[in-house]
Amino acid sequence: MAWTSLGRYLDSLERDGDLLRITRPVDVELEAGGIADLLVKTSGPAVLFEKPRLPDGTISDVPLVMNIFGSKERTMKALGARGKTEIGDRLVSLMKPDIGAYMKAPWKGIPLLRDALALPPKVVRRAACHQIIDLDPDVTKLPIPKCWPMDGGRYITLPLVVTRDPMSREHNMGMYRGQVHSEKEIGLHWQIHKHGADHASLHPEGRMPVAICIGGPPELIFSAIAPLPDNLEEYMFAGFLGRKRLKLARARTQDLLIPAEADVVIEGWTDPNEVKLEGPFGDHYGFYSLPGNYPVLHVTAITRRKNAVIPATIVGLPPMEDGFLGEAIGAQFTPVLRFQHRDVRSVFLPLETGFHNLAVVSSRQRYPRQARKTALGLLGAGQMMLLKTMMLIDEDEDPHDLNVFLDALNDRVDPSEDIIEIHGLPGDSLDPANPFENVQAKLIVDATSLPEADPRHGGNLPLGTPEIDTPEWRKGLDVPPGVPLGFELRVLELPGVSQAKMLRSSMLVITTQIEGGPSPRDGMVEPNEKLAEKQRATINQITEAVWQLEGSENLRWLFITDDDLELHSKGSNRRLLWQLFARFDVERGLKWDTNRSRIAWDATAPIPAQNGELPARRWPAVTLHDPEILQRIQENAVEDGLDGREWPDNLLL
Repeated sequence: MAWTSLGRYLDSLERDGDLLRITRPVDVELEAGGIADLLVKTSGPAVLFEKPRLPDGTISDVPLVMNIFGSKERTMKALGARGKTEIGDRLVSLMKPDIGAYMKAPWKGIPLLRDALALPPKVVRRAACHQIIDLDPDVTKLPIPKCWPMDGGRYITLPLVVTRDPMSREHNMGMYRGQVHSEKEIGLHWQIHKHGADHASLHPEGRMPVAICIGGPPELIFSAIAPLPDNLEEYMFAGFLGRKRLKLARARTQDLLIPAEADVVIEGWTDPNEVKLEGPFGDHYGFYSLPGNYPVLHVTAITRRKNAVIPATIVGLPPMEDGFLGEAIGAQFTPVLRFQHRDVRSVFLPLETGFHNLAVVSSRQRYPRQARKTALGLLGAGQMMLLKTMMLIDEDEDPHDLNVFLDALNDRVDPSEDIIEIHGLPGDSLDPANPFENVQAKLIVDATSLPEADPRHGGNLPLGTPEIDTPEWRKGLDVPPGVPLGFELRVLELPGVSQAKMLRSSMLVITTQIEGGPSPRDGMVEPNEKLAEKQRATINQITEAVWQLEGSENLRWLFITDDDLELHSKGSNRRLLWQLFARFDVERGLKWDTNRSRIAWDATAPIPAQNGELPARRWPAVTLHDPEILQRIQENAVEDGLDGREWPDNLLL
């Protein structure tokens, strides 16, 4: 179904008891974001702030709503999908119609025809987003939140940024955060890999029209973040999602087509040669993304509906609302991914790792190294090029199951043969662990079973192919070796080790305290070569001490991270996923023993430095709430309907 407007979706949530209204004034700076964060981390409802209070103390006449996608149920409802792969299945049917079946039974093609007819948008003369027009706009009067204390300002966090290719005149709608610089200036954080940046590069000497649309039907918001094929516009996909042609209208001051049912539209232009410092911003990796120079939108008009509502989200230390959107995208687009990469069975990007840090892929492995071929193909597929680590498991295994994932790493990974490093590839601009912005090394871990034709298996080999000497356990013919029982107790006696925990018989995680290392609340900006050298020495000393213990020859995985994590508390494994992947860089953090049979995985927050084998850039603070804001939320909990909600265990506060 097509929601056609954000209001209809919110009305439906309220009828279902899935919308909390807060009627008292709530500050858009820090307080609203803190409440939304508490709700998403306690499986709470969406929240509508009826009286959002602006920094100058005035109450905005436009309400603010948050956490509208903060559960699996709400996300599926927003998409209008009953099955977890329904949208992808419909897309594949459109991409590869079963002509034979439709020739025999033409009526079976009616749903496909309806989907096809819903694709082209239609331009209308009267639009809801033009009910109120302000040609002397002031962006600061909108209830745009500041969610974290160290954010560079207030941010539009669910923006639908519309640009147009000057050559083809095709429109793109992407989600690039917008920092409110002043009454008529907004920072445009489109990263170098994005379509917005691509369009800007085609305007080297002229103004480029831009519109930031906020709100509108949920299918519109989903379209802006969906990994669509290059030949499918977001406007077309929004119509496809809602099974109804999307209404577009002409912007009032710019040469653009905009969604007619958007709640608010901010029109303006940008000069690609003009940049301004943007950031920091508490981002989905759980850290503040580093400040950088980005284009500026010069606002020429703000138009809106009479009953407009500003939707916003808070991103930061997972789990967060964007995690539910990300997991829904992964599930819904799996059929498309399988259509494009036929060996893929399922893909999971855990929300705890910030998505681009880890993908667990179940893949066919009929012939030797087939899963590795699949991984290389995925690393070239759209935004998956930004993935840092890809773990491959068998096609009959569920990548969503953390225990299956750990078992595969323990049972079927021989570090000397199954871990592949690839250097010098594109990296996510938002990943602070990268030694160089936009450039990183990738890691492929092959934990699939060996097919008989693989020379490491030694079974039914092709004529004349010699066998590669391989341990019996790696062939699946013996129990994988591990360390003796109680091994972690001896590790705890080593200098520098704070905690130790066996994840599997060959997998140990330990925590340590790095002297002078970045603190979660403040991070670390200035390089300190002496402390960085000491950090590297500490990690090396701990690694060598563990590897020299009796029985350590079968400790194939040694993970080391900071001691701000309580390893033995409830929920520690999920938090550990974030810590091990968000603080890890492949080139700087992966260390091998002399036989390449064991690896140490350094996931301690790096101290900024330029010396050493690789540089470490400024290390950002973790997204942590202001204690005074947490106290205020607690004091108003009963009035706000938040009574009884407690922050989960093992969460940095």
